[in-house]
Amino acid sequence: MENWKFHDINFEGQTKKVEGLDIWKHEWHPSESKSFKAPHPQHPSQWHLMCVYTIEANDRQVSFAASEVSNMVWSIYVPK
Repeated sequence: MENWKFHDINFEGQTKKVEGLDIWKHEWHPSESKSFKAPHPQHPSQWHLMCVYTIEANDRQVSFAASEVSNMVWSIYVPK
């Protein structure tokens, strides 16, 4: 987790853009990067497995980590 920072927690489809891209408008590709556990930003005693994904758009690749922490609520981390 030391290489990641919290980006957003929000309902599915409402996440802040990652590097200018709306992650919900692109296909998520599982990354070879290792998953990690991170605390829920509003309930720090709850830990969630963050899976790493990439999306491709505009001839570039963007990485982020995501976990559905509640029904249709996603926590998103981005590389530091």
